[in-house]
Amino acid sequence: MKTLNESDFLRWADQNELGLDERYPQSAVLHFRPNPELARCWEVRLEPERRPYFIASMLELMGDWQACYVWRNLGSWPQVVEGSRINDVVEWRILKGLGLPLGTTDVVELSRNETDTLVTLMFSTTIFGWSVGEDLYVVPNHARHVLKVSHHDVIHAHFRFEEDLERYVKGMDAREFALPESVPDRTFKQPSWMKEP
Repeated sequence: MKTLNESDFLRWADQNELGLDERYPQSAVLHFRPNPELARCWEVRLEPERRPYFIASMLELMGDWQACYVWRNLGSWPQVVEGSRINDVVEWRILKGLGLPLGTTDVVELSRNETDTLVTLMFSTTIFGWSVGEDLYVVPNHARHVLKVSHHDVIHAHFRFEEDLERYVKGMDAREFALPESVPDRTFKQPSWMKEP
């Protein structure tokens, strides 16, 4: 595991046609330029025992990546937690056990042979990520995809190229992870690709 500072990561992202979406300045939404519409999302499976396979499938379908950059937007990795919020303590123990740079805004770089660490981090975020500050971006070094583990109980997948989007959707469907037909909650903005209710 390596780390780099947030500004270096955002510079690298900018060079790869990734940037913060001006439509959401308070949310630090990372998307591809010029077409942020090449995106889909999948609901996180409720059964915890299915989540690691679901997450690993999403990572496998990103193709030939050798490393992924992991960025917790709008927030730092948690500091030492004290007190009675058991969820915060459990999350902190998981993140500490993974060796994350706790208390910093550093971006983590995980190599392909650290996929188990990446799956664990994404899994933990599906459980404990309850606000925008805990949303997690995963960007492979080839910069053709972006995954976002969202507090809306979905994982978004953004694509630079339409053919990657089509291959990804087919691959997820083959693994029995179909696209949702409705929004996960009333605060979720319905994307244009989703069927009207």
